[in-house]
Amino acid sequence: MRAFSKTQRKILALIAGGRCEKCGVTLDKSFHADHILPWSRGGKTIIKNGAALCPSCNQKKGSKLCKI
Repeated sequence: MRAFSKTQRKILALIAGGRCEKCGVTLDKSFHADHILPWSRGGKTIIKNGAALCPSCNQKKGSKLCKI
């Protein structure tokens, strides 16, 4: 499965303290649950491989490795 579930998204937001893990902006409901190791490169959709990012940071990241 490629997309994080609702429960996984909630957990990622809690782990991030409600802030983007890249820039620190406060997350809203439209935040992106992103793969640290991109799904396109074999990354699994699990909490350990997830990060809560604002849409802007996630779009800049693209399919690169997430450096948090």
